[in-house]
Amino acid sequence: MESLRSFLKESLDKYDMPFPVDKKVCSGWAKDLPHGGETIIFTSCMYQIEPVVPTLSKFSSMTGIFTGALKGLSSLAKLVKPSKEEIDRAYKILNNVVNALRRRGINPGYLYEDEPYSGALLLEAGLLEDFANHARRVASLLRDRGVKRVITVDPHTHNALTRYAEFVPFDVEVVNYLQLVDTEKKIEGEFTIHDSCLYSRFLDLRDRYRELISKSGIKLNEDFLVTGRETSTCCGGPIALINRDLSESIAEKRAQELNRLSNKLLVMCPICYITLSPHFRGEVKDIAEVIL
Repeated sequence: MESLRSFLKESLDKYDMPFPVDKKVCSGWAKDLPHGGETIIFTSCMYQIEPVVPTLSKFSSMTGIFTGALKGLSSLAKLVKPSKEEIDRAYKILNNVVNALRRRGINPGYLYEDEPYSGALLLEAGLLEDFANHARRVASLLRDRGVKRVITVDPHTHNALTRYAEFVPFDVEVVNYLQLVDTEKKIEGEFTIHDSCLYSRFLDLRDRYRELISKSGIKLNEDFLVTGRETSTCCGGPIALINRDLSESIAEKRAQELNRLSNKLLVMCPICYITLSPHFRGEVKDIAEVIL
């Protein structure tokens, strides 16, 4: 754990991200959003960089990235750049979210390359002192920029920001895009669904995104033992940087369960998408790709 902590601290200090990344990759999706403002969209670069995590996890069994004084971070940034296809997909999702917000009369700003990381990985790794320090830094940045409301687009960022007030003074409103958008699409077809553990069990958004899915016309194939609120299981993704083999084992089992219900799968988290896609026999789509 100390090796992980050292790596995260080094990377956050140098890149303001939990691992090396070119911040232009994070901001390249946004072309015409205002710079800053009282209401901003907050991506935490999750959709943009999550595709590189499988590459990182290949080196993360406490023998690669996290050892050897963490040298070579700059060259690693080049190694883990997402492919053009992956970047294009992430950018489309984020623009779908913004366009859906605009249809509801909401016109968010964006911090572009100054957008910080939420600190979610610190929180989820139990590095609470480091999370508090990071939250203090992000809270100060948002306060200096006059931000009063942030709109999140993924469950891990949303969870982290809603937890800030437990650690530092933080009076910025945190709202998720799913609470604000509507769907105007009418879609025929059947999917099954993999719930985000955070959205479903801790952030009270399970009924909201199911409402949006139902309104779009999609039929969800579900089974209480596979997709129930209390019985569905994790994708395995959050543990990948600590134990890749265990993460893969959990993901394979979860994908097999879901495949019994459908060959088309809806997710609403970039970690779930990247983790389950290699094991699911069929189509995996983010909710924002389909109903927005």
